[in-house]
Amino acid sequence: MGLLVGCSANKTEEKPATILPKEKVISVLIDLQVLESHFQRTFKRQELYRDALDSSSQSIFESHQISKVQFDSAFNYYAGNPDTLYLIYEAALDSINYQIDGGQ
Repeated sequence: MGLLVGCSANKTEEKPATILPKEKVISVLIDLQVLESHFQRTFKRQELYRDALDSSSQSIFESHQISKVQFDSAFNYYAGNPDTLYLIYEAALDSINYQIDGGQ
């Protein structure tokens, strides 16, 4: 009985085909973070910009040719593994910092 549990614990799940690749999630996350930062600087209080941010974020999803549902599904999938989610945020932050520092 212990053998079956031991074997099943080592089994790794494959990413479902419907989940966006990490690179796509990072790219969209960068754009969403930059957009939210703009609204935060402009309006300061979230209740003043929440609806405008939601509306504006739709254009980001459209430009990446995905839906909010696809992004949310992928984000939730990757959030199931904290190490992966950390790497996604780290890559997004590195890219944003690179852009701020004058990189293209």
